[in-house]
Amino acid sequence: MDRETIRVGIDLGTTNTLACYLNKKGKLDLIKFPGSGKLIPSVIYVDEDDSKNIIVGSKARKMGILDPINEIRSAKTYMGDDKKTWTCNGLTFTPTDVAALVLQEVKKGILKKMKSSEDTEIEAIITVPAYFNSKQKEETKKAGERAGFFVKRIITEPMAAAVAAVKELNLNEKVFIVDLGGGTFDLSVLEAVPEKHIYKALDIDGDKKLGGDDFDRKVYEYFISIIEDDLGIDLSNQKNSGLDYKAYYAMVGQVREAAEIAKIELSDTEETIVNIPNLFKYNGKFYNFDITFTRNEFNGLCRELYDKIIGRIENFIASSKKFALEDIGEVILVGGSCYIPYIQNAVENIFHILASMELERDTLVAVGAGFIANFDNGGEDDPFKDILSHSLGIEVTDPQTHKSTLSKLLKKGETYPCQKSGIYTTISDNQTAIDINIYEAGSDCEDIADIARHDFLGSFRLDGIKKAPVGEPQIEVTFSFDNSQILTVQAKDLDSGFEKEIEVKKGERAEKIKRQSPVDFMLLIDTSGSMYGTPLAEAKEACYALLEEMIDFTVHRVGLVTFSSNAEMVSGLSANSNLLVKYVQNMKAWGSTNMTAALRLAYGELSKSTNEKVIIIVTDGAPDNSQSTLDYVGNLKGAHMRVISIGVGRGVNFDFLNRMSAEKDVYKLDNMSKLKDTFKKVVLSVTEK
Repeated sequence: MDRETIRVGIDLGTTNTLACYLNKKGKLDLIKFPGSGKLIPSVIYVDEDDSKNIIVGSKARKMGILDPINEIRSAKTYMGDDKKTWTCNGLTFTPTDVAALVLQEVKKGILKKMKSSEDTEIEAIITVPAYFNSKQKEETKKAGERAGFFVKRIITEPMAAAVAAVKELNLNEKVFIVDLGGGTFDLSVLEAVPEKHIYKALDIDGDKKLGGDDFDRKVYEYFISIIEDDLGIDLSNQKNSGLDYKAYYAMVGQVREAAEIAKIELSDTEETIVNIPNLFKYNGKFYNFDITFTRNEFNGLCRELYDKIIGRIENFIASSKKFALEDIGEVILVGGSCYIPYIQNAVENIFHILASMELERDTLVAVGAGFIANFDNGGEDDPFKDILSHSLGIEVTDPQTHKSTLSKLLKKGETYPCQKSGIYTTISDNQTAIDINIYEAGSDCEDIADIARHDFLGSFRLDGIKKAPVGEPQIEVTFSFDNSQILTVQAKDLDSGFEKEIEVKKGERAEKIKRQSPVDFMLLIDTSGSMYGTPLAEAKEACYALLEEMIDFTVHRVGLVTFSSNAEMVSGLSANSNLLVKYVQNMKAWGSTNMTAALRLAYGELSKSTNEKVIIIVTDGAPDNSQSTLDYVGNLKGAHMRVISIGVGRGVNFDFLNRMSAEKDVYKLDNMSKLKDTFKKVVLSVTEK
C-alpha cells in the first residue's frame, strides 16, 4: 500500500502563518486552527510555571499581552541573523527555533484536519519574501524540516501571490506585486502566461526591515507619549518608570496590543476609541487610558513610513531595465498592511490602476503556495521561474592597495537555475593555495564594491596550485544554483587540474593563509548609558563582523574591555572568536564613561604580550576625567602601544581624541551604523603593511 502524502503551501508570516491544501472536492482550502481560524499567530510564549510547555499561536499571543517579556513575536524579521536570540523564563530561542515551533503547530493542524497519522509525509512549499537572501531562505527551509515537513521548495511570496491572482482574475499580462507584510516589504514584477502555465519573475526590490510592525511601533510610541504627558513620568524603560517589573511589562503588552488593533480598525473607519481600563496603578490610583484616535492622526504619525514605501516603489519603477510603468496591466496588493487606505490610494495614483478588491490580501500568498504544491505538469520544465534577489560572488584583493572588493559572478535578477564562471589568479609569487571567500551583495549595496558592505556566506581553500609568478595561475570559479535555490561553488586550477567543490552553508570560513605578523588587539567598548538601545545594538553588529570576518585568529588575538561607571575585563587576549562573540552579546549599557579605568586594564593585559600591541577604543561621549585619561595614555605610548580612537556622534570631543591618538588613528563617525566599515579600515591599517 502506498504511503499517504499530503501536499500543502505554507505562508510563514511575520505576524500570522497560513496553510493551504487541496480538499476532497479538488479545491484549495485553508487549514483552520483552534482559537484563531485560518490565521495562526506566529507567536510563542513560555509559561513561568511550566517552562517546558511552549505555547504557540493565539493562546501565546493572549498570554503575551500581560507578560510580553516571555513572548516572542515577529521572529521572521530576524531570520538568518545568527546573533539574534530571545530568552524567556530560562529558555533561549533563535529565529529559526521560533519558526520551527510555529511550523510544528501548523503540522498538527494539518494532520488533525486531514485525520492523518503522525507518520504521514507532508510535502510543503514554504514562501519567503522576495528580498530574502540565501541565508534567510536556508534557515526557513531548516525550520520546516525541523518541524517535520518535507520541504519540497522555497518560493517567493510575490510569486505565490501572482499565481493565485492570475488564477482568480484570469490575468494574462505583466503584474506588479506590492507585498507589505508584518516585517518585510517586497516589490515584484511578474509575467503570467496561464494557458502555458508559466509564471516568470522579471524584477524584484524590497526592504526586509519594513512592514506592519513599524506602523504598530509608531502608534505604540504615540500612545506611550500621551500617558507620559498625562502623568509626567518616563516609560522608556522599567527602571525609569518607577513601576514594578510585572506592572511595567503588562502595560507594554496592553498598549502594544491596543496600537495594533487601532491600526487595523482605522483601515475601515475614520476614527476609533482606544480604551484600556486599569492599565496600571500610579500614586495609589489606577490609570485608565481612554482616547479617540483618528485616521488623520495615524497618517501623520506614519508619514515617514509612507514616504519610504512610495519612494521605494517610484525608484524601482524608474531604475528597472526589465519593465516600464506602461507595461503593467494589473497591480496586486498583498499583506494585511496593504489594507491601509493611504497605501492603497498612493499605489493606485502611481499606476493609474485600481487595485483589485476581489482578492483577500492576507490569504493570497498561502493560496498560491497551495496551488504550486499541488501542481503537476507531467514532469515538464518548471513553470514557476523565480529570480535571484541579490548578486553573489567572491572577495578579490588588489595586491597594491590591499583593498578587498566583491567580484560578482551571479547577478541579481538571474533566473533559477543558473550557473556562471570567472577566471581569477594569485596575489603573491609561488602561492600554492587560495581562499575562496563567498559573499552575497548587501541590501541596497549592489553598486558598491567594498567587501565590508556585503554579507559573508562561507569559504573554502583550493590547495595544489602550481608555483608560479604572481598573476600567472588561472583559477576558474563557478557558481551554480539549482531550482531548490541551493548554491554550489567550485574552484579549479586550470593548469594542475586540481579542483574543489562545496555546497555553501552560511558562516563556514576556511582557515586563512598566514601572511601577517601577529598583533594583539585590546577592544575597548563604551557601554555608558548613552549607548542604550540602537547605538549599542549597532556596535554589537560591528563587533561581530570584526571578530568573525576581519580578524585572522590563526595569527592575532583580541581582548575585550567594556567601560561605563566602571571598567570590566570581559576577556583577556584570546584567539577564540566564538567565545568573544558571546561576550559581545552580553554587553549592556548603563552609567557614565570611565575611560581611564578601561585603558588601565588594557595596559595590564598588553604588558604581558611580546607581539605588536594595539588598543581600539570606541566611544560616543567624553570621558569622566579627560585629563586623567590623557595622562594615562602617556604610559601606553611609552610602552609602544598604539591607541586607535573611534568617536561616534555629536557627544564626542574630537579635539580630545586627537590628543589621545595620532592623526591617522582618529576616526570620526556620524553614527554607529558606520562602525563596521571603520573596523575594516582599522584592521587593514594595522595588519596589511
